[in-house]
Amino acid sequence: MTDGKYDIDGRLAQLLAATVRLDPDATIELTVVVDGTIISGSVASGQAWERRQNDQIRVGSPAIADAFASVASPADEQKLNDDLYVHFLGPVLVTGGRQVRLQATRVDLRKVAAWSIGRVPADQEWHRPAND
Repeated sequence: MTDGKYDIDGRLAQLLAATVRLDPDATIELTVVVDGTIISGSVASGQAWERRQNDQIRVGSPAIADAFASVASPADEQKLNDDLYVHFLGPVLVTGGRQVRLQATRVDLRKVAAWSIGRVPADQEWHRPAND
């Protein structure tokens, strides 16, 4: 009997609950590994993430941003979504030895294989191990 919650690292969930879910304006620097990709950056509340995403959409298409704004999600559904995701603001993905900067991005907590408090330095060099 699994509903996905059993796959979430309890310590990570506690950290998020004690920081960004307790204070919607709080952020914490976090690095996670999802499907072999490192994602590192500032984690914020679901509300802050949604505001940032809406701002990004508004720049490209005000009409779509207005449509999103007019569709309010119920508070219970928002709480459920907050509990299932890590909400990054401007993270860096490290994949294949390259860094890729993203905008507001969220990651499913059930897919986090490893995590650490702190951010990967932006100028960090990544090298793939040589094949012997």
